[in-house]
Amino acid sequence: MRYLLIIIFILPICYLTIQRAKHPQLNFNSVSDRLTHPFDSRLRFKIAEVDSRFGLTQQQVIQLSEEAIQIWHQGTGREYFVYDPDAQLSIRLIYDDRQENFNAMKQTEKKLTEQLQHTERDSENISSAQQNLDHLQNSIKQRRYQLDYEFEQLQKEQNALREQHNASTESQQQLIQKRWRLEEQKNQLQQDIDYFNRKSQGLNSQVHLHNKNADQLREDAMQALRRFPPREFHKGIFMGDQIQIYQFDTEDDLRLTLAHELGHALGIEHHADPQALMYPMLEQQDLKNFRLKSADIDLLNRR
Repeated sequence: MRYLLIIIFILPICYLTIQRAKHPQLNFNSVSDRLTHPFDSRLRFKIAEVDSRFGLTQQQVIQLSEEAIQIWHQGTGREYFVYDPDAQLSIRLIYDDRQENFNAMKQTEKKLTEQLQHTERDSENISSAQQNLDHLQNSIKQRRYQLDYEFEQLQKEQNALREQHNASTESQQQLIQKRWRLEEQKNQLQQDIDYFNRKSQGLNSQVHLHNKNADQLREDAMQALRRFPPREFHKGIFMGDQIQIYQFDTEDDLRLTLAHELGHALGIEHHADPQALMYPMLEQQDLKNFRLKSADIDLLNRR
């Protein structure tokens, strides 16, 4: 009887030891979970806390976590995780200054983008206006040269007419009418010159304001760089008995962040492939339609 009790006591310990060696992720399941589910090697987890300032309900985060574990299941053909509201491993969304700084950075980026778009539109308008003014200026120059030539020819014709003692009245009248037409063209040309000068002055003012806005944009961008220097943003951390998520942008971003941290719970470290799930930063991955990369699967197989 004594030996039977020892065997009954030792066997579960041996089984749990072998089970943990074969399935490292089970280190984070409670002993009761492992005893009540002896042939289930899936890591059990739950969503324990969701700060309301993230704007997501707990049910929404549960749904995103279900989608996150599907990334692993579909990429490997195996189930490594299962959601369990009584699980030992908990996921907590912690809102602190990191998310506030991230939100401030996103708002600043949005403002700078809007300013840049406005500046680019102004630049295009200025370029178009400058082209129109250049065209008008060339037209004015050509008309001025033409008028000067025609006035010169008119003066020659008038001089020749004066030398004719018997010049007809009709010839004199034709020269008078020709001068009137040239004077009208000259007056119209002067109006166009005045219009050109006004437009040119307006464009100069517009260019001055555009340059001022561009300088302000550059200064705002430099201030943003000083306030938000480039750094590696860690969006979450795996701590053994819990996963803390404290920064994300969109739901797609959060889904991949959850999948990344759950990868650490499987015993996987980071990889140098920038498109892999286990790359230390989430930036080059296809957030919406992500599929495990060979680098992720290799890490899983080598753990």
